[in-house]
Order: sequence, then structure tokens, then C-alpha cells
Amino acid sequence: MAQLDPLASNLVAYMRAKGYEVFTSPGHFNIVYIEGMNPDGTLNPDKLDGWNDLRLVIDHTADGEPFLKINHIATTEPGAAATFSPEATKRGGVARIAFGQYTAWRMGYHKQAKNGKHHPALVQCRPVAVHRDKNRDGKRTGDNIHVGMFGINQHSTRPGMAGDLVGKFSEGCLVGRVWAEHVEQFIPLLKTDPRFVADPEFIFTSTIIAGDDFQRWVKSKAA
Repeated sequence: MAQLDPLASNLVAYMRAKGYEVFTSPGHFNIVYIEGMNPDGTLNPDKLDGWNDLRLVIDHTADGEPFLKINHIATTEPGAAATFSPEATKRGGVARIAFGQYTAWRMGYHKQAKNGKHHPALVQCRPVAVHRDKNRDGKRTGDNIHVGMFGINQHSTRPGMAGDLVGKFSEGCLVGRVWAEHVEQFIPLLKTDPRFVADPEFIFTSTIIAGDDFQRWVKSKAA
């Protein structure tokens, strides 16, 4: 059932104000990640290594009204273990995706799990921009930006995952915290998008938003 929510309409208005593309045909999904926001739309401290971001999917009714199909806890940022890893140091700092909109993901698999089962995901297929956290402060401020293919996939964790730390579940990827939500809701829903049904090589668009910037915009609009 559609979850009618002012968050969806505010997000669509914000995206348009930013010049981002919004897909309004019913079933043509808008994938949006909001950094530093709780599922109820309130901001949080956005601390390093926390599951403190949102993965949203917005659809539209036949009358053009936006509504939420998915509102899941996620991370848009790498965990502490990834941030301080030797591998990240060799790359000039762990990757943190730059805010913006990218048409850059195809349906595929993140990697093969230890049990031999595949990990369904949206897999990066076009360049995106990332900040390299060379000083390992967990922030984008002052970090160099690189554009390219970095394996910034949209995946999940593992079945039965417990714990509050992102760790190495994200080394720059966009990760849904709960495995069942990812494999039973997010991926299957996207596979019903008519554009994917018509073309399994369809490239999905995703928008990554700073929660504090979004909230400032909402407050300014209401003033």
C-alpha cells in the first residue's frame, strides 16, 4: 500500500529546485538516499560508523502525486573500519560519494557470498564522483574529488546481521542495513519498473542528498 507522506512531496520539490530529474510516470521509481536523517524525517548527528541515513524509493500516482514505496535505514558513507584500512590509505582515502544525482547503476550482483549465493544489487556501470577521505576525519570538507568507476554499488549486509556499526559493509557503497528489506523489497520492487521490464540493461538513476541541506530548504520554503 502506498505510504502517503509529506517527505515525498518535499523531496520531489527539493529535487526540482536543485535541477535534478524526477520521474513522474507511475512505476518509474526515483531512488533517493538522504544522509543524516531518520525514517520519521528528523535529522540525526550523522556520526561515523552509524546506520544513520535513508534509502527511499518514490513513486507517483496517476494524478502525479508522489508517495513513498520504500523508507529503509541505510548508509551512504563508509564505516570506520573501511576509513582506517590500509587499502583505503593506498587509494588516497576511502571513497565517500559526492552529493548529487547519477544515472549509473544496472541490476546485477555485488559479490558472491561465502555460502555461494549471489548478492543482488545495483551495480555501478557509469562514473560517479567521490570524495577521498585522505585525512580520515569522516567528512567531505576539503577532500579531493575523483570521478570514475569505483564499484560504488547499492547492496546490503548479510542475513541475520546484528550490531550498530557499518564497519566494512560499506567502503563507499550505498548499503541498506536489513538484508530482508533489500532482497525481498528493494530489489524486487525495482525489477517491476517498466523501464527495466522492457530492457534488463536499463540504467537506474539515484540521488544522494544531505539531510541538513534538505531540511534547511524545507524550512526556507515554509517561512
